[in-house]
Amino acid sequence: MKQFFIFLAMVTSLVACQQPNLDSEKASAEAAINEFYSAAQKFDYEGMKSFCTPDFSAFEDGMKFNTLDDFINLFKGIEGATVDLKLNFVKTEVSGNMASSIVEFDASFTNGPAVIHFLTYEDYILKKVNNKWLLSYFHSSHLPNPEDTDYASVHLLKVPEDMEIDELSETISKLNEAIASMGYMDCGYKLLQIKEDNSNTYNYFIRGDWKTQETYKTIHDSDAFKNVADSIPEAVRDVMKTQLYVKVEKIE
Repeated sequence: MKQFFIFLAMVTSLVACQQPNLDSEKASAEAAINEFYSAAQKFDYEGMKSFCTPDFSAFEDGMKFNTLDDFINLFKGIEGATVDLKLNFVKTEVSGNMASSIVEFDASFTNGPAVIHFLTYEDYILKKVNNKWLLSYFHSSHLPNPEDTDYASVHLLKVPEDMEIDELSETISKLNEAIASMGYMDCGYKLLQIKEDNSNTYNYFIRGDWKTQETYKTIHDSDAFKNVADSIPEAVRDVMKTQLYVKVEKIE
């Protein structure tokens, strides 16, 4: 009987030794996320890839990224910016070779006068491959920014019936590309058509979203924006001369 208990103790000890240390595994999974963003801050794309699975995908602020290269293109668009990231790990769980982590994410990007700041709540899925934790997927939900005052510009236009609307649409697309090149991917213009029977009224509407008055000024004072604005076609300029234009923000 004594030998049986000795044998049972040895088996229990052996099994315990073979079980992974969950606290250690959680720390390793969180470290992989931290290292991924440490590489991102330095625009080290190969470093970012070393912490991801080949089938990496992500969903960020309404945009789906099917590959890591798609996601990396976000960072390529702001190369040279100063990146400040703060990660607060809310909860991390490990089950075998899979792990999940919930992270509060505070990020700011500074590129010259342009400063982009956002807060997000993110869910990560990681896989353990060759004894190394790798990011497989994450979903990011952007939180309301207390600095955001819903600052916007409103443009009511009378576009002549004989004018090609494509010219106006292309101008707006070029302005939005210039704005996005500064890192302000959630700012810019949207063109909408007003459904009215009376042709004497305004027939098109442009809404410009800028978040804050300071962001509006930074964008409109930038060389990227001015270069496009200076090359706006004459027909579009003529339409802008008769527009009804106001700026608005949320009620305090």
